[in-house]
Amino acid sequence: MSLKKQTLSGILWTFTETFVLRGLSFIASVILARLLGPTEFGLVGMISVFIALGNSFVDSGLSASLIRTKDADETDYATVFYLNLALSIVVYGIFYITAPMIAAFFEQELLELIVRVYCLTFIISAFSAVQLALLNKRMKFKQIMKCKVPGTILGVLVGLWMGYAGFGVWSIVCMFMCTQLGTSVMLWLNSSWTPSLVFSKEKLKYHYNFGYKLMLSGLIDTFYKNVYKLIIGKFFTVQDLGYYERAHSFNNQSVTMFTSIISKVSYPLLSKIQDQKERIAVVYRQLIQFSFFVIAPMMLGAAALAKPLFLLVLGEQWLPAVPLFQILCLSGMFYPVHAFNINVLKVYGRSDLFLKLELIKKAIITISILIGFQFGIYGLVWSSVFTSLMGLMVNTHYSSRMIQYTTMQQLGDITLTMIKAGLMAGLMWGITMLLQNNSQLWQLVLAGTVGVVFYLLLNYALRSPQLFFALDLIKKKN
Repeated sequence: MSLKKQTLSGILWTFTETFVLRGLSFIASVILARLLGPTEFGLVGMISVFIALGNSFVDSGLSASLIRTKDADETDYATVFYLNLALSIVVYGIFYITAPMIAAFFEQELLELIVRVYCLTFIISAFSAVQLALLNKRMKFKQIMKCKVPGTILGVLVGLWMGYAGFGVWSIVCMFMCTQLGTSVMLWLNSSWTPSLVFSKEKLKYHYNFGYKLMLSGLIDTFYKNVYKLIIGKFFTVQDLGYYERAHSFNNQSVTMFTSIISKVSYPLLSKIQDQKERIAVVYRQLIQFSFFVIAPMMLGAAALAKPLFLLVLGEQWLPAVPLFQILCLSGMFYPVHAFNINVLKVYGRSDLFLKLELIKKAIITISILIGFQFGIYGLVWSSVFTSLMGLMVNTHYSSRMIQYTTMQQLGDITLTMIKAGLMAGLMWGITMLLQNNSQLWQLVLAGTVGVVFYLLLNYALRSPQLFFALDLIKKKN
Protein backbone atom coordinates (compact mmCIF):
# COMPACT_ATOMS: atom_id res chain seq x y z
CA MET A 1 0.00 0.00 0.00
CA SER A 2 1.39 3.45 -0.95
CA LEU A 3 2.16 6.01 1.74
CA LYS A 4 -0.75 8.22 0.67
CA LYS A 5 -3.25 5.34 0.64
CA GLN A 6 -1.93 4.06 3.96
CA THR A 7 -2.37 7.55 5.40
CA LEU A 8 -5.93 7.86 4.11
CA SER A 9 -6.88 4.38 5.28
CA GLY A 10 -5.51 5.13 8.73
CA ILE A 11 -7.28 8.49 8.88
CA LEU A 12 -10.62 7.01 7.81
CA TRP A 13 -10.57 4.16 10.33
CA THR A 14 -9.26 6.38 13.13
CA PHE A 15 -11.88 8.99 12.28
CA THR A 16 -14.61 6.35 12.40
CA GLU A 17 -13.35 5.07 15.75
CA THR A 18 -12.96 8.53 17.26
CA PHE A 19 -16.24 9.84 15.84
CA VAL A 20 -18.21 6.89 17.20
CA LEU A 21 -16.51 6.92 20.61
CA ARG A 22 -16.65 10.67 21.08
CA GLY A 23 -20.18 10.75 19.68
CA LEU A 24 -21.43 8.19 22.18
CA SER A 25 -19.64 9.86 25.08
CA PHE A 26 -20.84 13.28 23.99
CA ILE A 27 -24.47 12.19 23.80
CA ALA A 28 -24.18 10.56 27.22
CA SER A 29 -22.58 13.66 28.75
CA VAL A 30 -25.29 15.89 27.26
CA ILE A 31 -28.05 13.73 28.75
CA LEU A 32 -26.26 13.61 32.10
CA ALA A 33 -25.76 17.39 32.01
CA ARG A 34 -29.53 17.82 31.70
CA LEU A 35 -30.16 15.27 34.47
CA LEU A 36 -27.51 16.53 36.88
CA GLY A 37 -26.10 20.05 36.68
CA PRO A 38 -22.98 22.22 37.10
CA THR A 39 -22.25 21.01 40.65
CA GLU A 40 -21.80 17.31 39.75
CA PHE A 41 -19.63 18.12 36.73
CA GLY A 42 -17.66 20.56 38.87
CA LEU A 43 -16.85 17.78 41.36
CA VAL A 44 -15.45 15.56 38.60
CA GLY A 45 -13.59 18.55 37.16
CA MET A 46 -11.84 19.08 40.50
CA ILE A 47 -10.09 15.69 40.35
CA SER A 48 -9.48 15.64 36.59
CA VAL A 49 -6.01 17.10 37.02
CA PHE A 50 -5.03 14.27 39.38
CA ILE A 51 -6.48 11.61 37.08
CA ALA A 52 -4.61 13.06 34.10
CA LEU A 53 -1.34 13.26 36.06
CA GLY A 54 -1.72 9.65 37.18
CA ASN A 55 -2.30 8.45 33.62
CA SER A 56 0.81 10.29 32.39
CA PHE A 57 2.94 8.76 35.14
CA VAL A 58 1.62 5.23 34.57
CA ASP A 59 2.39 5.30 30.84
CA SER A 60 5.75 7.07 31.38
CA GLY A 61 6.22 7.45 27.62
CA LEU A 62 6.69 3.69 27.30
CA SER A 63 3.97 3.24 24.66
CA ALA A 64 5.60 5.87 22.47
CA SER A 65 8.95 4.13 22.91
CA LEU A 66 7.50 0.79 21.77
CA ILE A 67 5.93 2.40 18.69
CA ARG A 68 9.16 4.07 17.57
CA THR A 69 11.39 1.01 18.21
CA LYS A 70 11.65 -0.71 14.83
CA ASP A 71 13.11 -4.01 16.07
CA ALA A 72 11.04 -4.45 19.26
CA ASP A 73 10.63 -8.10 20.28
CA GLU A 74 8.76 -10.15 22.89
CA THR A 75 11.17 -9.13 25.64
CA ASP A 76 10.50 -5.45 24.92
CA TYR A 77 6.73 -5.92 25.10
CA ALA A 78 6.76 -8.07 28.25
CA THR A 79 9.16 -5.75 30.06
CA VAL A 80 7.02 -2.70 29.31
CA PHE A 81 3.85 -4.58 30.32
CA TYR A 82 5.16 -5.49 33.78
CA LEU A 83 6.64 -2.04 34.30
CA ASN A 84 3.32 -0.38 33.38
CA LEU A 85 1.44 -2.64 35.77
CA ALA A 86 3.85 -1.97 38.64
CA LEU A 87 3.69 1.78 38.07
CA SER A 88 -0.12 1.73 38.02
CA ILE A 89 -0.27 0.00 41.41
CA VAL A 90 2.21 2.46 42.92
CA VAL A 91 0.32 5.47 41.54
CA TYR A 92 -3.01 4.14 42.79
CA GLY A 93 -1.52 3.64 46.25
CA ILE A 94 -0.28 7.24 46.30
CA PHE A 95 -3.70 8.63 45.38
CA TYR A 96 -5.48 6.32 47.84
CA ILE A 97 -3.36 7.72 50.68
CA THR A 98 -3.61 11.36 49.57
CA ALA A 99 -7.37 11.31 48.81
CA PRO A 100 -8.30 12.97 52.15
CA MET A 101 -5.87 15.82 51.43
CA ILE A 102 -7.34 16.36 47.96
CA ALA A 103 -10.84 16.52 49.46
CA ALA A 104 -9.65 18.99 52.11
CA PHE A 105 -7.95 21.19 49.49
CA PHE A 106 -11.22 21.68 47.61
CA GLU A 107 -13.34 21.58 50.79
CA GLN A 108 -15.50 18.81 49.29
CA GLU A 109 -15.71 15.76 51.58
CA LEU A 110 -17.20 13.51 48.88
CA LEU A 111 -14.03 13.80 46.80
CA GLU A 112 -12.15 11.41 49.11
CA LEU A 113 -14.22 8.42 48.04
CA ILE A 114 -14.47 9.60 44.42
CA VAL A 115 -10.67 9.73 44.11
CA ARG A 116 -10.20 6.27 45.62
CA VAL A 117 -12.75 4.71 43.27
CA TYR A 118 -11.96 6.66 40.09
CA CYS A 119 -8.19 6.02 40.31
CA LEU A 120 -8.73 2.28 39.91
CA THR A 121 -8.75 3.09 36.17
CA PHE A 122 -4.94 3.39 36.37
CA ILE A 123 -4.61 -0.34 37.04
CA ILE A 124 -7.34 -1.28 34.57
CA SER A 125 -5.75 0.64 31.68
CA ALA A 126 -2.24 -0.65 32.47
CA PHE A 127 -3.39 -4.21 31.73
CA SER A 128 -4.01 -3.35 28.07
CA ALA A 129 -1.48 -0.57 27.38
CA VAL A 130 0.95 -2.80 25.45
CA GLN A 131 -1.82 -4.41 23.38
CA LEU A 132 -2.99 -0.95 22.35
CA ALA A 133 0.55 0.22 21.57
CA LEU A 134 1.12 -2.85 19.36
CA LEU A 135 -2.03 -2.20 17.35
CA ASN A 136 -1.05 1.45 16.89
CA LYS A 137 2.48 0.45 15.87
CA ARG A 138 1.09 -1.91 13.21
CA MET A 139 -1.49 0.73 12.17
CA LYS A 140 -4.35 -1.71 12.89
CA PHE A 141 -6.82 1.10 13.47
CA LYS A 142 -9.85 -0.94 12.40
CA GLN A 143 -9.08 -3.50 15.10
CA ILE A 144 -8.63 -0.75 17.70
CA MET A 145 -12.08 0.56 16.84
CA LYS A 146 -13.61 -2.90 17.29
CA CYS A 147 -12.13 -3.05 20.79
CA LYS A 148 -13.02 0.45 21.95
CA VAL A 149 -16.60 0.73 20.71
CA PRO A 150 -18.04 -2.08 22.92
CA GLY A 151 -16.28 -0.63 25.96
CA THR A 152 -17.70 2.81 25.29
CA ILE A 153 -21.21 1.42 24.78
CA LEU A 154 -20.94 -0.41 28.11
CA GLY A 155 -19.81 2.75 29.91
CA VAL A 156 -22.53 4.90 28.34
CA LEU A 157 -25.29 2.43 29.23
CA VAL A 158 -24.11 2.14 32.84
CA GLY A 159 -23.71 5.92 33.18
CA LEU A 160 -27.15 6.73 31.78
CA TRP A 161 -28.85 4.06 33.90
CA MET A 162 -27.20 5.43 37.04
CA GLY A 163 -28.05 9.00 36.03
CA TYR A 164 -31.75 8.22 35.65
CA ALA A 165 -31.64 6.15 38.85
CA GLY A 166 -30.48 9.18 40.83
CA PHE A 167 -26.85 8.25 41.57
CA GLY A 168 -25.68 11.81 40.86
CA VAL A 169 -21.94 12.30 40.39
CA TRP A 170 -21.34 8.53 40.60
CA SER A 171 -23.04 8.10 37.23
CA ILE A 172 -20.21 10.12 35.64
CA VAL A 173 -17.49 8.26 37.56
CA CYS A 174 -18.86 4.80 36.75
CA MET A 175 -19.39 5.69 33.10
CA PHE A 176 -15.66 6.36 32.67
CA MET A 177 -14.62 3.34 34.74
CA CYS A 178 -16.84 0.88 32.85
CA THR A 179 -15.65 2.30 29.53
CA GLN A 180 -12.03 1.62 30.46
CA LEU A 181 -12.82 -1.83 31.85
CA GLY A 182 -14.77 -2.88 28.76
CA THR A 183 -12.04 -1.59 26.43
CA SER A 184 -9.27 -3.41 28.32
CA VAL A 185 -11.18 -6.70 28.23
CA MET A 186 -11.79 -6.36 24.47
CA LEU A 187 -8.12 -5.57 23.80
CA TRP A 188 -7.11 -8.75 25.62
CA LEU A 189 -9.70 -10.87 23.81
CA ASN A 190 -8.78 -9.51 20.37
CA SER A 191 -5.02 -9.23 20.70
CA SER A 192 -2.64 -11.89 19.41
CA TRP A 193 -0.14 -10.88 22.08
CA THR A 194 -0.10 -11.95 25.73
CA PRO A 195 2.77 -11.29 28.14
CA SER A 196 5.34 -14.01 28.61
CA LEU A 197 7.35 -14.50 31.80
CA VAL A 198 10.41 -12.56 30.65
CA PHE A 199 11.89 -9.31 31.91
CA SER A 200 15.03 -7.49 30.84
CA LYS A 201 16.81 -4.76 32.79
CA GLU A 202 18.52 -3.69 29.57
CA LYS A 203 15.18 -3.30 27.77
CA LEU A 204 13.75 -1.48 30.78
CA LYS A 205 16.66 0.95 30.74
CA TYR A 206 16.37 1.48 26.97
CA HIS A 207 12.64 2.26 26.98
CA TYR A 208 12.65 4.19 30.22
CA ASN A 209 15.57 6.37 29.08
CA PHE A 210 13.40 7.47 26.18
CA GLY A 211 10.10 7.39 28.03
CA TYR A 212 10.92 9.16 31.28
CA LYS A 213 11.74 12.37 29.41
CA LEU A 214 8.37 12.20 27.71
CA MET A 215 6.82 11.41 31.10
CA LEU A 216 8.36 14.44 32.80
CA SER A 217 7.31 16.76 30.00
CA GLY A 218 3.93 15.02 29.91
CA LEU A 219 3.40 15.51 33.65
CA ILE A 220 4.22 19.19 33.37
CA ASP A 221 2.05 19.58 30.27
CA THR A 222 -0.84 17.68 31.87
CA PHE A 223 -0.68 19.75 35.05
CA TYR A 224 -0.77 23.00 33.12
CA LYS A 225 -3.55 21.79 30.83
CA ASN A 226 -5.66 21.21 33.94
CA VAL A 227 -4.33 24.05 36.09
CA TYR A 228 -7.30 26.23 35.13
CA LYS A 229 -9.66 23.66 36.63
CA LEU A 230 -7.48 23.49 39.72
CA ILE A 231 -7.54 27.27 40.21
CA ILE A 232 -11.24 27.69 39.41
CA GLY A 233 -12.13 24.79 41.70
CA LYS A 234 -10.13 26.28 44.58
CA PHE A 235 -10.86 30.01 44.26
CA PHE A 236 -14.27 30.09 42.58
CA THR A 237 -17.50 28.14 43.13
CA VAL A 238 -18.07 24.51 42.19
CA GLN A 239 -20.77 25.77 39.79
CA ASP A 240 -18.21 28.03 38.05
CA LEU A 241 -15.98 25.01 37.59
CA GLY A 242 -18.96 23.08 36.24
CA TYR A 243 -19.55 25.76 33.60
CA TYR A 244 -15.86 25.79 32.69
CA GLU A 245 -15.73 21.99 32.59
CA ARG A 246 -18.62 21.79 30.14
CA ALA A 247 -17.21 24.60 27.98
CA HIS A 248 -13.80 22.92 27.98
CA SER A 249 -15.33 19.52 27.27
CA PHE A 250 -17.36 20.81 24.32
CA ASN A 251 -14.28 22.52 22.91
CA ASN A 252 -12.07 19.54 23.62
CA GLN A 253 -14.40 17.06 21.90
CA SER A 254 -13.78 18.48 18.43
CA VAL A 255 -10.17 19.61 18.91
CA THR A 256 -8.79 16.43 20.43
CA MET A 257 -10.91 14.19 18.22
CA PHE A 258 -9.44 15.62 15.04
CA THR A 259 -5.92 15.95 16.46
CA SER A 260 -5.85 12.40 17.81
CA ILE A 261 -6.95 11.07 14.42
CA ILE A 262 -4.09 12.72 12.56
CA SER A 263 -1.55 12.17 15.35
CA LYS A 264 -2.30 8.45 15.70
CA VAL A 265 -1.80 7.98 11.97
CA SER A 266 1.07 10.42 11.43
CA TYR A 267 3.36 9.26 14.27
CA PRO A 268 3.89 5.65 13.12
CA LEU A 269 3.75 6.85 9.51
CA LEU A 270 6.44 9.51 9.91
CA SER A 271 8.51 7.09 11.98
CA LYS A 272 8.71 4.83 8.92
CA ILE A 273 10.20 7.60 6.74
CA GLN A 274 12.29 9.35 9.42
CA ASP A 275 15.47 8.77 7.39
CA GLN A 276 14.05 10.57 4.32
CA LYS A 277 14.34 14.20 5.41
CA GLU A 278 13.05 15.82 2.23
CA ARG A 279 10.06 13.49 2.03
CA ILE A 280 9.15 13.86 5.69
CA ALA A 281 9.17 17.67 5.34
CA VAL A 282 6.74 17.49 2.40
CA VAL A 283 4.41 15.02 4.13
CA TYR A 284 4.50 16.97 7.38
CA ARG A 285 3.71 20.27 5.66
CA GLN A 286 0.70 18.68 3.97
CA LEU A 287 -0.51 17.41 7.35
CA ILE A 288 -0.22 20.87 8.93
CA GLN A 289 -1.98 22.61 6.05
CA PHE A 290 -4.77 20.06 5.79
CA SER A 291 -5.39 19.83 9.54
CA PHE A 292 -5.66 23.60 9.96
CA PHE A 293 -7.88 23.78 6.88
CA VAL A 294 -10.35 21.61 8.84
CA ILE A 295 -9.86 22.74 12.45
CA ALA A 296 -9.91 26.53 11.92
CA PRO A 297 -13.46 26.71 10.47
CA MET A 298 -14.58 24.06 12.95
CA MET A 299 -13.46 26.13 15.95
CA LEU A 300 -14.43 29.59 14.71
CA GLY A 301 -17.75 28.27 13.41
CA ALA A 302 -18.49 26.66 16.79
CA ALA A 303 -17.73 29.95 18.54
CA ALA A 304 -20.13 31.79 16.23
CA LEU A 305 -22.92 29.27 16.89
CA ALA A 306 -22.22 28.83 20.62
CA LYS A 307 -25.36 30.41 22.08
CA PRO A 308 -28.00 28.52 20.05
CA LEU A 309 -25.87 25.36 20.37
CA PHE A 310 -25.76 25.45 24.18
CA LEU A 311 -29.44 26.41 24.47
CA LEU A 312 -30.50 23.55 22.23
CA VAL A 313 -28.20 20.85 23.58
CA LEU A 314 -27.78 21.63 27.29
CA GLY A 315 -30.54 24.05 28.18
CA GLU A 316 -30.73 27.53 29.67
CA GLN A 317 -29.03 26.54 32.95
CA TRP A 318 -25.74 26.18 31.04
CA LEU A 319 -25.78 29.61 29.30
CA PRO A 320 -23.00 31.03 31.56
CA ALA A 321 -20.66 28.52 29.85
CA VAL A 322 -21.13 30.13 26.40
CA PRO A 323 -18.54 32.97 26.62
CA LEU A 324 -16.03 30.57 28.19
CA PHE A 325 -16.54 28.17 25.30
CA GLN A 326 -16.07 30.92 22.70
CA ILE A 327 -12.74 31.98 24.20
CA LEU A 328 -11.54 28.38 24.43
CA CYS A 329 -12.33 27.88 20.74
CA LEU A 330 -9.72 30.52 19.88
CA SER A 331 -6.97 28.80 21.86
CA GLY A 332 -8.06 25.31 20.76
CA MET A 333 -7.73 26.24 17.11
CA PHE A 334 -3.92 26.01 17.33
CA TYR A 335 -3.77 22.75 19.29
CA PRO A 336 -3.29 20.42 16.26
CA VAL A 337 -0.29 22.44 15.09
CA HIS A 338 1.20 22.12 18.60
CA ALA A 339 0.67 18.36 18.59
CA PHE A 340 2.19 17.77 15.15
CA ASN A 341 5.30 19.77 15.99
CA ILE A 342 5.75 17.65 19.12
CA ASN A 343 5.34 14.52 16.97
CA VAL A 344 8.39 15.56 14.94
CA LEU A 345 10.55 15.47 18.07
CA LYS A 346 9.15 12.04 18.95
CA VAL A 347 9.86 10.68 15.47
CA TYR A 348 13.51 11.69 15.71
CA GLY A 349 13.82 10.44 19.28
CA ARG A 350 14.59 13.92 20.64
CA SER A 351 12.84 13.39 23.94
CA ASP A 352 15.68 15.37 25.51
CA LEU A 353 14.14 18.52 24.06
CA PHE A 354 10.71 17.81 25.52
CA LEU A 355 11.52 18.91 29.06
CA LYS A 356 13.25 22.03 27.82
CA LEU A 357 10.25 22.90 25.67
CA GLU A 358 7.79 22.33 28.49
CA LEU A 359 9.75 24.44 30.96
CA ILE A 360 9.82 27.37 28.55
CA LYS A 361 6.11 27.11 27.70
CA LYS A 362 5.05 26.60 31.29
CA ALA A 363 6.98 29.66 32.41
CA ILE A 364 4.92 31.62 29.88
CA ILE A 365 1.69 30.02 31.15
CA THR A 366 2.56 30.77 34.79
CA ILE A 367 3.11 34.45 34.08
CA SER A 368 -0.08 34.62 31.99
CA ILE A 369 -2.15 32.93 34.72
CA LEU A 370 -0.83 35.27 37.41
CA ILE A 371 -1.86 38.24 35.29
CA GLY A 372 -5.15 36.76 34.07
CA PHE A 373 -6.23 35.73 37.59
CA GLN A 374 -6.44 39.40 38.52
CA PHE A 375 -9.35 39.76 36.09
CA GLY A 376 -11.41 36.82 37.33
CA ILE A 377 -12.44 33.68 35.51
CA TYR A 378 -12.61 35.38 32.10
CA GLY A 379 -9.13 36.79 32.52
CA LEU A 380 -7.88 33.28 33.29
CA VAL A 381 -9.48 31.81 30.18
CA TRP A 382 -8.25 34.65 27.93
CA SER A 383 -4.72 33.97 29.16
CA SER A 384 -4.98 30.52 27.54
CA VAL A 385 -5.29 32.17 24.11
CA PHE A 386 -2.08 34.13 24.63
CA THR A 387 -0.19 31.09 25.92
CA SER A 388 -1.42 29.00 22.98
CA LEU A 389 0.09 31.48 20.52
CA MET A 390 3.36 31.77 22.43
CA GLY A 391 3.59 27.99 22.81
CA LEU A 392 3.12 27.59 19.07
CA MET A 393 6.14 29.81 18.46
CA VAL A 394 8.29 27.74 20.82
CA ASN A 395 7.22 24.38 19.35
CA THR A 396 7.76 25.40 15.74
CA HIS A 397 11.17 26.87 16.55
CA TYR A 398 12.48 23.55 17.87
CA SER A 399 10.76 21.26 15.36
CA SER A 400 12.20 23.29 12.48
CA ARG A 401 15.64 22.08 13.58
CA MET A 402 14.57 18.53 12.72
CA ILE A 403 12.90 19.16 9.35
CA GLN A 404 13.07 21.80 6.66
CA TYR A 405 9.88 23.62 7.70
CA THR A 406 10.49 26.88 9.56
CA THR A 407 8.29 28.82 11.98
CA MET A 408 7.58 31.53 9.42
CA GLN A 409 6.61 28.93 6.81
CA GLN A 410 4.18 27.29 9.24
CA LEU A 411 2.64 30.62 10.26
CA GLY A 412 2.35 31.59 6.60
CA ASP A 413 0.60 28.32 5.80
CA ILE A 414 -2.09 28.83 8.45
CA THR A 415 -2.67 32.61 8.30
CA LEU A 416 -4.70 32.70 5.07
CA THR A 417 -6.79 29.74 6.21
CA MET A 418 -7.51 31.54 9.49
CA ILE A 419 -8.70 34.65 7.62
CA LYS A 420 -11.03 32.59 5.42
CA ALA A 421 -12.40 30.75 8.45
CA GLY A 422 -12.89 34.09 10.21
CA LEU A 423 -14.97 35.42 7.32
CA MET A 424 -17.08 32.26 7.44
CA ALA A 425 -17.61 32.61 11.21
CA GLY A 426 -18.61 36.26 10.83
CA LEU A 427 -21.24 35.29 8.27
CA MET A 428 -22.58 32.53 10.53
CA TRP A 429 -22.79 34.85 13.53
CA GLY A 430 -24.64 37.45 11.46
CA ILE A 431 -27.23 34.88 10.41
CA THR A 432 -27.84 33.82 14.03
CA MET A 433 -28.40 37.48 14.95
CA LEU A 434 -30.96 37.86 12.16
CA LEU A 435 -32.71 34.65 13.24
CA GLN A 436 -32.48 35.10 17.02
CA ASN A 437 -36.29 35.09 17.32
CA ASN A 438 -36.43 31.72 15.56
CA SER A 439 -35.73 28.29 17.04
CA GLN A 440 -32.17 27.34 17.96
CA LEU A 441 -32.29 24.35 15.61
CA TRP A 442 -33.21 26.55 12.65
CA GLN A 443 -30.40 28.98 13.51
CA LEU A 444 -27.85 26.16 13.65
CA VAL A 445 -29.01 24.45 10.45
CA LEU A 446 -29.23 27.59 8.31
CA ALA A 447 -26.14 29.38 9.64
CA GLY A 448 -24.09 26.18 9.63
CA THR A 449 -25.07 25.21 6.08
CA VAL A 450 -24.49 28.68 4.64
CA GLY A 451 -21.16 28.96 6.46
CA VAL A 452 -19.80 25.61 5.25
CA VAL A 453 -20.88 26.24 1.65
CA PHE A 454 -19.35 29.72 1.76
CA TYR A 455 -16.05 28.36 3.11
CA LEU A 456 -15.78 25.62 0.48
CA LEU A 457 -16.70 27.95 -2.39
CA LEU A 458 -14.23 30.58 -1.18
CA ASN A 459 -11.44 28.00 -1.06
CA TYR A 460 -12.42 26.70 -4.48
CA ALA A 461 -12.40 30.20 -5.95
CA LEU A 462 -8.97 30.88 -4.46
CA ARG A 463 -7.70 27.47 -5.69
CA SER A 464 -6.80 26.41 -2.15
CA PRO A 465 -4.19 23.60 -2.25
CA GLN A 466 -5.66 22.11 0.95
CA LEU A 467 -9.07 21.66 -0.65
CA PHE A 468 -7.63 20.00 -3.73
CA PHE A 469 -5.33 17.85 -1.58
CA ALA A 470 -8.41 16.52 0.22
CA LEU A 471 -10.25 15.93 -3.07
CA ASP A 472 -7.20 14.14 -4.46
CA LEU A 473 -7.08 11.80 -1.45
CA ILE A 474 -10.76 10.95 -1.90
CA LYS A 475 -10.32 10.27 -5.62
CA LYS A 476 -7.33 7.99 -5.01
CA LYS A 477 -9.24 6.09 -2.32
CA ASN A 478 -12.06 5.44 -4.77
